[in-house]
Amino acid sequence: MVEVHDGPPMDGFSVPLRLHNLLLALAGRIDDSALTEARELIARAHIDEAVELTTGTLIAGRIPVSSAEQRELALVLEMSRSDATLANDLLVDEAEPVNTHRFSGDNAPEFGIAEALDRTLQVLPDVRSVHAVWRNTPAGSVPGALPQRVVLVELGPEGNPPAVAFRVDTALRRAGIHSVVEVSGPGVAHSEYHQAASAAASPAWVTGTTSSPASTYRPEPAKPSAPVSSEPVAESGSRHSMRSSTTTAPAEPVAPVVPIVTPPAPEPSRKARSETRAERTADLTPAEVAQLRQALAEDPEKGREIAAGKPSMHEVVELPALDLDDPSLSERDRALLRELHAELAERERAEAAKMRLNGASRSGGDQRGWTAP
Repeated sequence: MVEVHDGPPMDGFSVPLRLHNLLLALAGRIDDSALTEARELIARAHIDEAVELTTGTLIAGRIPVSSAEQRELALVLEMSRSDATLANDLLVDEAEPVNTHRFSGDNAPEFGIAEALDRTLQVLPDVRSVHAVWRNTPAGSVPGALPQRVVLVELGPEGNPPAVAFRVDTALRRAGIHSVVEVSGPGVAHSEYHQAASAAASPAWVTGTTSSPASTYRPEPAKPSAPVSSEPVAESGSRHSMRSSTTTAPAEPVAPVVPIVTPPAPEPSRKARSETRAERTADLTPAEVAQLRQALAEDPEKGREIAAGKPSMHEVVELPALDLDDPSLSERDRALLRELHAELAERERAEAAKMRLNGASRSGGDQRGWTAP
């Protein structure tokens, strides 16, 4: 049984920082993928999952740890409310771990890192330096592809190592740079792994710089599409303040082309449509109107044919009573019947007035032509 109440070697550190520093000591011994995932869990405040993942990786890979590291893992397990007895299954070896990794600074391991971290490093507090190196040896029981880029970040006392490790790793992955990020803060002893990596690393960013001094990447200047004058330009600065000194003749004004758009013909109003329909029905005789009403009452389809003037109108039927409540009639048929009744009434009034006028004229003519015997 591991005793977890003895004074741990990292008194004064918070639980996330305790586990972060423990992962620094285990770098090079456990898998790079497990190391990166555990650091991401710490940054997201999932301390229990991070310590359980670390302990499980050590147990599954039969990776030896010192008794001090075993006690520290048991303490973090207990403080994160996980099962502290998991630490009893760790393989404890008091022999000092020997660094077997080989590092190289050739082939520009720092290339592109400063550009990828430019905006991130501007907002992270107290970042002192960023270095990069190639690791040519595998790490852990399930190693990844080689060579492996290792990014070493040094922080001041105001920095937060777990948060910086997560932010830097995210920015590098977003830029397509696969690496393992190791962030060290003040007061933490570097292992032989980190000392060997720092000795071969190349600087990618240091305090006060914005780009890598060894980076040779430069964007190619755009080729001018037209010759420019050799006269010096009086004003210089940003690309928004540059002015071309080439003088060109002013172009002749061109008359604007105004498209000729023919407006669509206005749609006839509802009143005009109703008047046109009334004009068609005004050509019918009273007998034809009666036949149309009868046809609409008996067969709406036949009534529409009669209104269109298709059949012959020789046969005259009796004028039925106006029944607008007939369920066989549609709204269109009812409207037509109303118009026909109104037209018929108008015509009857007009014929009555005409007959009165003709009768008055005839009576006046008879009186003028009559002479006393």
